[in-house]
Amino acid sequence: MPLSFSISVPIGAYHPLLADCLESLAIQTPRPAVSLLDASGDPRVAEVADRFSDLIVYRRHGPDKGQSDAILEGWRETPGEVLGWLNADDALYPGALAAAMARLEEADRPDVVCGHTVIINDDFDVTGYHWAVEPPSESLLWGDTISQPSCFFRRAAYERAGGLDASLHYTMDWDLWVRLWRSGARFAFIDQTLSRVLWTREAKTGGFGPARRRELDRIINQNASPSRRLKSKLGFALHHVFEYMLPGPLARVLRRRVSKTGAVIHGLGRSGEVESAAFLPLVRYGAPLRAVDLRFANGAATVSSQSHGGAGDVADGKVTLALDKPAASGETVDLRIENRGGAPAILTHITLR
Repeated sequence: MPLSFSISVPIGAYHPLLADCLESLAIQTPRPAVSLLDASGDPRVAEVADRFSDLIVYRRHGPDKGQSDAILEGWRETPGEVLGWLNADDALYPGALAAAMARLEEADRPDVVCGHTVIINDDFDVTGYHWAVEPPSESLLWGDTISQPSCFFRRAAYERAGGLDASLHYTMDWDLWVRLWRSGARFAFIDQTLSRVLWTREAKTGGFGPARRRELDRIINQNASPSRRLKSKLGFALHHVFEYMLPGPLARVLRRRVSKTGAVIHGLGRSGEVESAAFLPLVRYGAPLRAVDLRFANGAATVSSQSHGGAGDVADGKVTLALDKPAASGETVDLRIENRGGAPAILTHITLR
């Protein structure tokens, strides 16, 4: 029998990307058992949920004790062997659960599988990959290197690790990864994009207030060695400054100065630097994808899509790639960016239209 998935979708407030979230779950094979936990009191949430009534196995509208409490409720009400959760502004990529299931069923029988995530900004433009993601290792003890929407884990391993800590409101995912690691759970990494995440100042993890810092400090102090603790805390603070406080050009310059090595995922650097060639999958929900507008801070590049056709050269920092074959809602477009100059081209964002 194929593995079954239980996915919780906690909702504290209506978000216009909620329909994307649910559509991304509806197209998955295997089809997950989805719990929608709505504490918003916003009728728009119910309207969107009604459109996906055949997907939602458990549905609750009304107050709860917070995000972690809602996630736990959803898992209690659905019997899946593999667990995960999405926030209202998250979305899975097509084939994400199939890839997770295939890896979980391989001979080494991992307990946790995770992969890459593509990031979008407040304008819903794609800005690149979640650069902190890497294959899980002991570094989990001092840095959160797993993107939560791209992580799925066996219920049995989750229960052995002690489950989700409902007292945490900002770091419950990292806390869970650490306890899974310490409990001896077997981790596996899938080198492909499994989800899309919105990074915005309004998101909980976009803030760096006292409550979030206290939760981060607790995990770091309990798990990181004394020599790692200051570096870890400084890293989280700098991430907040670079991503949410500084203008993009200044953030890119300062990040290169403070980081000796830059994260590179599929040829794309942390600040958008394109190596000889970079690859980025794109997906749009709700409407066909007919063209993409790419903007660059500097450099020359050629962009193309083998899956949907079309090619174009960057001129004056921008290029529009008109797809020869439009992509239907929920269909992945592979994007290739080839550097054509001595200095690397620097991608700033991609608008889907």
